[in-house]
Amino acid sequence: MQAIRQYYEDAPESVAIPESMRHQRLVVIMQLQDAPSNQSMAGLKALLCSMPNVGDESDFARQADMGRGDVAWDS
Repeated sequence: MQAIRQYYEDAPESVAIPESMRHQRLVVIMQLQDAPSNQSMAGLKALLCSMPNVGDESDFARQADMGRGDVAWDS
């Protein structure tokens, strides 16, 4: 399988298919890239601060560790 990935900053009206790929079974996927946002994400802290405030603190609390209890070993 031969794959060609081509990025366009300003998409043309038509895209030429290479001669070697013509008259064969072909998959063409077109995906519009999101425009860069003006909001600067300065890392993990900014990402976490942008998350919505949902749930109660108790939803995220760590459960008490009760251990395994008594373990019986086969001897």
